[in-house]
Amino acid sequence: MMWGNGYTMMGWGWLAGAVVVILIVVAVIVVVRMLPGRTNPSVPREQNGSLPAITLAKTPRQILDERYAHGDLTTEEYRERIENLGSA
Repeated sequence: MMWGNGYTMMGWGWLAGAVVVILIVVAVIVVVRMLPGRTNPSVPREQNGSLPAITLAKTPRQILDERYAHGDLTTEEYRERIENLGSA
């Protein structure tokens, strides 16, 4: 005996179920992205509020120290430039 004159939702039922599951997943993703405190990894950290936008400028001495540490300056060049900074 067939119920419903031989027509069932079996053919379209899976599609309706899949659409419902997809809508639920999309809704969860949208809600999670809208939560406060979330950061967008594609945006630089200074622009998304996780770090202050103002950065402190390095002093000339700090720049020289870094260049010397990286091997960009010889010891003689480093000392000469430090002396020049002291007299300026």
